[in-house]
Amino acid sequence: MGNGYTIRCRKCSYEYQAMLGFGMLFPTVYEDTVKAIREGKLGEEYKKFFEEHKDAAINCEACAAVCTGCGKFDTVKDYGLYLPKKETGDVNFGCVTAEELNEGYKQVMKYGHKCSACGGDLKVIDLFDELAKHALKCPECGGEMYLTEDLLMWD
Repeated sequence: MGNGYTIRCRKCSYEYQAMLGFGMLFPTVYEDTVKAIREGKLGEEYKKFFEEHKDAAINCEACAAVCTGCGKFDTVKDYGLYLPKKETGDVNFGCVTAEELNEGYKQVMKYGHKCSACGGDLKVIDLFDELAKHALKCPECGGEMYLTEDLLMWD
């Protein structure tokens, strides 16, 4: 199940709604993503990686990101590539959840997301860590962002 959060600016009331995690359709999303990789839709580097590493996995979880150029917030699929920590010789035919990635895999490549507003680089962030550090600034006025009481659980 995914969770939705709202963060808001203390100065100008700008807000961003982050729909994070994954829902019950995650196996389908994972399968569609792997198919897109094999068709080259996420770039030749990803396609080649999956051809060379039959035990590769990808993180399809929706996560928060912030543009390093304009500061705009966005929600993106992580698309980090992973390999098992231990060589098993097994081929991964099923989907691998973020929890499984954290336990038995190591990240070997990050996806280069781009901002839809300015074309700058998007940095995937841990929303709660960044809020705890008071590091998230409003892209409109530069004010501090905070987590509201709003919580949405989605499927």
